[in-house]
Amino acid sequence: MTTPIVLVVEDEASFVEALTIGLRREGFEVAVASDGFEALERFDDVKPDLVLLDVMLPRLSGIDVCRQLRKRTQVPIIMVTAKGEEIDT
Repeated sequence: MTTPIVLVVEDEASFVEALTIGLRREGFEVAVASDGFEALERFDDVKPDLVLLDVMLPRLSGIDVCRQLRKRTQVPIIMVTAKGEEIDT
């Protein structure tokens, strides 16, 4: 059985560190991308089982990354946001 891979797409280093530690502790392999374009490249490279995707990313938004990924895969995507307004979530 292979170890499930999670692609963490987040530009805030402290969040990446916390998520990576927690996910590895639970037995996941973790790949990281810090902007939208890198996320698309890393997705093709690592073929993750799950994507944790920040909504607000540099260069290409998380929404745009999600749209592009959804055109070519059904891998689960969990959108992560620091925005608290109901309209945003």
